[in-house]
Amino acid sequence: MGMRSKLITGILASTISLGGGAAFAQDASPSPSPATIASPAANEIDLSHIDLTNPDGDIVGVASIMEHGDSVMISITSEGDSGLQPGEHGVHIHETGICDADGADPYESAGGHFNPTEHEHGAPDSEDSHAGDLGNLTVEEDGSIHFEITTDNISLEQGAANSLNDADGSSLVIHAGEDDLTSQPSGDSGSREACGVIFPPNAPAATPEMEEATPIS
Repeated sequence: MGMRSKLITGILASTISLGGGAAFAQDASPSPSPATIASPAANEIDLSHIDLTNPDGDIVGVASIMEHGDSVMISITSEGDSGLQPGEHGVHIHETGICDADGADPYESAGGHFNPTEHEHGAPDSEDSHAGDLGNLTVEEDGSIHFEITTDNISLEQGAANSLNDADGSSLVIHAGEDDLTSQPSGDSGSREACGVIFPPNAPAATPEMEEATPIS
């Protein structure tokens, strides 16, 4: 074989060898394991679906809390029978994000009404009431709930003076009876029948991006 033929043969052999090595290195690279695949941020809190449960652990209704312009809209709905007695039931935001049903007084862990301004209890449209005073929701004869309120007394932004996302967190509580909107400190609305955590204590600063809510028809 001439010198030129040997040279060409050597170049081809080297090329094949290098190509094979690159292919082998690519094939040998480990596939991403589930632990290394990006997942949703652990600090996201879904305020569009908050289960409100009774002391037996049954879901009474589902709350949704969304920014709505400069205010916050809160809705509570149930699919079918909520298990609550038909009629009016006081509903309030409470100052601690713990819904512990154990003990003689279920959900005592939620603390008192959310009240950063230290006002007295009252109607939700009063400037001098608790920021967490939401009035009453109606349980229909079939047990269903369709409640909605918009308020500018609260904020979802951590660090705001009236933020639900403070060190203690916050929760939403439905009471056994009607809130008379005047009696202190909680409207004489009776025992706590259902509770759902809005923000747990020491919740992350970041909250999920919220779309402007569409009112319930």
